[in-house]
Amino acid sequence: MAKYYILRSMSNVLQQQHVGMASSIDIMYNLMEMFGQQNRSVRKIGIKGLVSTKIMEGTPVRDHVLKMMDYLNELKVLGAMLDGESQVNMVLASLPPSCNDFVMNYYMNKLSMTLTELLNHLQSTEDLQEKNKKFSFLVEANVVSTPKPKGKGKRKGKRPGF
Repeated sequence: MAKYYILRSMSNVLQQQHVGMASSIDIMYNLMEMFGQQNRSVRKIGIKGLVSTKIMEGTPVRDHVLKMMDYLNELKVLGAMLDGESQVNMVLASLPPSCNDFVMNYYMNKLSMTLTELLNHLQSTEDLQEKNKKFSFLVEANVVSTPKPKGKGKRKGKRPGF
C-alpha cells in the first residue's frame, strides 16, 4: 500500500523509474541515492546564508529575525540539527551594535527564550528605543534658550570681594 502512495505522489518520470521496484523501502533508498547529495549542497547554501546574514542599522528587527527564522526552518527541513539555544545565539550574533545592551542583558541574566519569544522581546525593545528617541527629540525641540548679553554692560575690572 505504501509503495502505491509513494508512486502516486511522484512525477511521471520518477514513477516510471520506480514502478518495477519490489517495496517502498527500495524506492526510498533509491530516492535518497538520487537526491541526497542535492540535499547536502542545498543545506550548505542555507547555512552560508544564515551565517552571513547581518542586520543593517535602522532595519526593523522583526524583518531580520523572521528572515533568520526562515533560514533556520529551511535547514531543519533539510536535516540540519540545531538546538533552540544555538538558534537564539545565531540570531543574537547577527544583531547590530545598537542591540549590544540587549544581548549583554540576555547573557548576563542567563535568559532562555524560544525564537518567537526572542522576536517579541527584541521588537518591544526596538519600540521603546523609538519612543525614547521621539521623546528626546520633543524635549530638545521644546527647550528654550535665553540669549546671552553680547558684551554691553560688562564690567572690566574685578568684582569687589574677589
